[in-house]
Amino acid sequence: MGHSHYRSVIQRDHLNMRLLQFFHGGSLSPAQTMANGRQSSLLWSVDFVRIVGRIWTGLTQDLWRPRLPLYPVIKLLTACILLLSACETTIEIDPPDYDPELNITSNFTPDSVWAARVAKTIPIGELGDTTSVFLDDATITIYRDDVLVARLTHDGGEDGWYESPRMRTPRTNTPYRMVVEAPGLPPASAISMAPLPPNILSAEVTKLDTFSSLMLDSQYLVSFGLADNPGLNYYSFSIFLALPADESPTSSEFTVHELTMIHNSQRWFCSFSDVLNPIESSPAEDEFCTIGILSDRSSDGQVQDFDITVDLFSDFEDELDTTLILYVMALSPEYVEHRSAIEEHENFDGFGQPANLYTNFEGGRGIFAGYSTHYRILDLAGTE
Repeated sequence: MGHSHYRSVIQRDHLNMRLLQFFHGGSLSPAQTMANGRQSSLLWSVDFVRIVGRIWTGLTQDLWRPRLPLYPVIKLLTACILLLSACETTIEIDPPDYDPELNITSNFTPDSVWAARVAKTIPIGELGDTTSVFLDDATITIYRDDVLVARLTHDGGEDGWYESPRMRTPRTNTPYRMVVEAPGLPPASAISMAPLPPNILSAEVTKLDTFSSLMLDSQYLVSFGLADNPGLNYYSFSIFLALPADESPTSSEFTVHELTMIHNSQRWFCSFSDVLNPIESSPAEDEFCTIGILSDRSSDGQVQDFDITVDLFSDFEDELDTTLILYVMALSPEYVEHRSAIEEHENFDGFGQPANLYTNFEGGRGIFAGYSTHYRILDLAGTE
């Protein structure tokens, strides 16, 4: 018994010496060392020795040169062994059954007749085939105080478009409820209203002596005053360049170009997300927008004055009948929430949990939101 125990100790010591010899530049690999110690109390499978030997060779082929410490190398080997065992796990996902829902888009304004686009949601596995997404058999009704005011009918196209055949239009500051039904799908309904139209008190345009730093184009200053309506309000504004579609002096058709505005104020923002979650910070000097968004949280009931600088291509200045259009919108909260959610989805980088797309429909998805508009036409002639 004593001699047997002594031989076992010698074998273990011999194995440890051979491993240490390899750690510090010896000629034996772990596979060879373990093979020589098969009579020890440790049992090693042939496949395990082969895998460990390959990993060890890749990790430590230059180990003896920098003389790395023993402990970090053992940690690396242990991590690789755990990683190999984890790679053997197979995960099977059985997605649950999906029940489609109605998906409605209806942004309404008193300037247009009632209209909506109706589709249905589909499972993610069917995104390659969207030919049957739009519906042509839906029933759409509009109510004001539970009184039916409009019924929308399909226009006969393939894009799920419905509108009022009697040219019914909404009113401002009046809550409406849209109800949508379609065979085989649960009904959906939503409530919104178009705010009172924005009140532009004054508007003028002045040509500046400065030029754009990018293209040496001319810069113009658009100044306007906006009277605030009672309660919480959201507004947006944009500036467009309108050119005659042809050179005929009697032409009534115009080509419209959206102009870039220089963001130089803390009172308005370039995105809907920022107006919902404002951050106190100075705008960047090189920040440009094609739309400005603001709320009256801190200026309820007050007149707000704005000075907006826009760049105008020099080629357009010589055009006859060139005008600018100041376009201001009063937005419902539902409109702002939906546009903000779209911005978050557009900016999603694919990592983490994507934001939920805002909807105010019960029983379905989509948006039913009102807005109203006001605009001023500004003649560029005489601004020299």
